[in-house]
Amino acid sequence: MRAFLFALLAAGAATSAPASAQQQPGAAGAGHSPVRRDAREQVPAALLGPWKVDLQASKYAGAKPKVATRTFQYTEGGKLLVTFQTVSADGAYAAGHWAAQVDGTPAVEYHSAAGSIAYNVVRLYKVDENNLKLTVVRNGKTDIEAAYNISPDGQKLTYSYGGNVIVYRRWTALD
Repeated sequence: MRAFLFALLAAGAATSAPASAQQQPGAAGAGHSPVRRDAREQVPAALLGPWKVDLQASKYAGAKPKVATRTFQYTEGGKLLVTFQTVSADGAYAAGHWAAQVDGTPAVEYHSAAGSIAYNVVRLYKVDENNLKLTVVRNGKTDIEAAYNISPDGQKLTYSYGGNVIVYRRWTALD
């Protein structure tokens, strides 16, 4: 297990950071502050909390799920903890989580499809105040290049990847 995890992280480390992350404002250098590593300094406050998919507003490359949720919170070491749950069109339940810095540092994703072992390596980058970029590496190869966009009013989260444009709305867990 431990060797597998190290191999997964090494494979994720081989994936290069996008130019936008390499040229972040505030990057260390003459007259600049060091790059902030703590998610509490990087993540737009509007992202935090629970979100539920708006199936009518979303476009899926395949079958739409019955329901999907995502939750964003801070966790140990100033990382962003992302948890997600989905009930597919055929009723299958899937869930997962990952915790990452917002500087492209490789982090491990766990997914119910893999049981209790590491499933993917994720890298999260801040693009600007309303946008984040996510890279997902599986078996040493980039599997997903995704983008999160938070609306200016903080009530809509759009998650785009591979022909999918998934719209989430702020959720109180009571509806």
